[in-house]
Amino acid sequence: MLIGVAAIAFSSCKKDEVRTILSGGSAPTLQSSAATLVLLQANASNDAVKFTYTPATFGFDAAVTYVLQIAKGGTSFASASTTEVGLSNVSPLEKSFKVVDFNRELLKIMNYGVAAPVEVRVKATVAAAAPASYSNVVTITATAYRDIIKYAFPNALNIAGNFQGWDPGTAPQIVKQNNGGYNGFEGYIIFNAAAPEFKMVKGDNWGAGDYGSAGAGALGNGGPNLTIPSGGPGLTGYYRVRANTTNLTWGYTKINTWGIIGAFNGWGSSVPLTFNAATGVWSITRDMPTGEFKFRANDDWGINFGDNNADFKPEYDGSNLNITAAGNYTISLDLSVGGNYAYTLKKN
Repeated sequence: MLIGVAAIAFSSCKKDEVRTILSGGSAPTLQSSAATLVLLQANASNDAVKFTYTPATFGFDAAVTYVLQIAKGGTSFASASTTEVGLSNVSPLEKSFKVVDFNRELLKIMNYGVAAPVEVRVKATVAAAAPASYSNVVTITATAYRDIIKYAFPNALNIAGNFQGWDPGTAPQIVKQNNGGYNGFEGYIIFNAAAPEFKMVKGDNWGAGDYGSAGAGALGNGGPNLTIPSGGPGLTGYYRVRANTTNLTWGYTKINTWGIIGAFNGWGSSVPLTFNAATGVWSITRDMPTGEFKFRANDDWGINFGDNNADFKPEYDGSNLNITAAGNYTISLDLSVGGNYAYTLKKN
């Protein structure tokens, strides 16, 4: 029965390593219920994987603290590529994850939609001045999914208008969380109407109230429809929309292209990405040398994305992205859902 993961074998996938233990003590051992995981958001509430572990001993009586360390494969559990989850020190010594919970841990260290090795181990410590003890390493090939969050007012406004049937319940959103670091509401929207008109609705229905026009660049409670001079299918109607409900202001920027720029082209003109109007994803497949790069809109530095936290969630004017191994890559930028901006780097 499909439960949101493909579980192949009950495996400990042990990996040779040096374990840190005290004389007279023993390191914990770790097993996993799965060697391969393909996680699906549709099955977020289903069981994903269970880890079982044996107790560590330190040669003397002491309360032991356990954590499960989950790391991007090949990174030797470096802190920047490792996430930790607390474990129990009371029998039974096991930790089970639902699909949604394990996916959220994976997204802290890896791309979504790409099968990649993940290394897992148990770290045991005691309060006394003693070195930590580590279990064997379990290797899992895991595929995470993009965790789409549906926001609600006051964290989101639904953009309902003539381009989508004036239906707040199915309208795209502008969001003031996970939006690249902008201090307000924003989102990227295709206004598929020749003369777009819309309102910013405070919920999934008109009874929730809305913001309309109070003059050029100004918002008012209710009021006439907001407008954009022109729209249409695909890139013709592609805009970034922003709003500040404290100052009651709003604005828009026409986006004609997103591209990448970096060491690979001497930081010259942006190399354009291809836009898929059906999915709202920008992408390119090309050979990339090692080095840094960024995403840039309209071949200009006025709107650019980097990544400050190496979490595949872009930030405006963020730190340069980095290709650490030369090769052929598919690079994607997904701004299709407000509050859920993401990018991927897939080595082909």
